[in-house]
Amino acid sequence: MDATLFTEQLLATLRAIPGLGGQVFDGDVPTKLPTDGAGYIRPYVVVFSGLSDDLPGERDLTGLADTTVHDWSPQTTCVGPTPAHARAVAVAVKAALTNARIGNHWLLPDPDGFRVEKPVRDNQGTPARFFLPLPWRLTTN
Repeated sequence: MDATLFTEQLLATLRAIPGLGGQVFDGDVPTKLPTDGAGYIRPYVVVFSGLSDDLPGERDLTGLADTTVHDWSPQTTCVGPTPAHARAVAVAVKAALTNARIGNHWLLPDPDGFRVEKPVRDNQGTPARFFLPLPWRLTTN
């Protein structure tokens, strides 16, 4: 499983979402972001994607990691200038990625991933922004 290829396909799917204007970043957000006329940031998505892991439950009697079965758990963080914008981005991202075909596999919401019940305010940037993380899972077995 090539996590880089999977990440590229995930990024391409996100960049095709209307209304985001292609503002999708791979793990690193630029210091200066585009703003609207009032100085608020435009909505964007950050993808945090690492390598896949093995599935301990899929191991055979040897107990060794099965290198043919992978569990990949990327996260998208949906960001907007207000809680309503962050939710709207999250709705669009969830619609685009739920059951998306990545490689020969299906991307699904990760029921075990980190979730928050409402947009979280980030005061570290100016102006402040709100974000909602969405965890995902792709299993190759």
